[in-house]
Amino acid sequence: MNEEIPLKMIFAMIFALTAFTVSAQDMAGATLGTTRPVDVDVTFTTKTFETQPWTKEFRYVVVVNKANTGKDAQTIKVFEYGQLIRQEKISTGRDEFERKGEHHSKADSWTVTPTGYYTPTFLSKDHRSSAYGGRFSWLTGGTKMPFAIFFNGGIALHEAPKGTEGMLGKKASGGCVRLPSSLASDLFYRIQETEGARNPRFNVNGTAMLDAQGNQMYGTKSAFSALIVVQNKVID
Repeated sequence: MNEEIPLKMIFAMIFALTAFTVSAQDMAGATLGTTRPVDVDVTFTTKTFETQPWTKEFRYVVVVNKANTGKDAQTIKVFEYGQLIRQEKISTGRDEFERKGEHHSKADSWTVTPTGYYTPTFLSKDHRSSAYGGRFSWLTGGTKMPFAIFFNGGIALHEAPKGTEGMLGKKASGGCVRLPSSLASDLFYRIQETEGARNPRFNVNGTAMLDAQGNQMYGTKSAFSALIVVQNKVID
């Protein structure tokens, strides 16, 4: 016997599915909670390749400056084998606490791009995030963040979402590093092809990890040969 499903039940099922989808999807770009992420005082210049020789073992070194002023403010520099090959304007986190609903955020979060030394942990070419978006954004799979290179939890380098390109050069993101489209795809494929590297181990403050004999320690041969440095330096 066929029975019609009550309209209220249909809406209840839709909202239940919405809640499940949001919690199950990756919250890229958001640092959830009320505790501000800690910034580490780090500095990377071309001289660092000499003062910290282990950094030269990475094929690519990506330096993000999240400063709001100075000639290198809101820029990214990409080095290959120690040589600068790209420099572009970017957008890092707005650097403030935002309540659920602000900038279409789905939860209370800090829009901070934490400083420090990192390596890529996960690459996602066609990534979508549920951290931001309208009420029914789950129907489209979330906000598009193409060519995402994750390096610190839900923080990633990725192509600037459509309509935000004009903000490059200013703090404007929810915590991720927004890139111009031409750099986003180029950097993604460059780093992707380095998978299988055995990288030097280091601390988030940029100091090398040494064994009891003072020798450089290395990870397993399954990483990407790329070092990502986020700093906050005003350069006159």
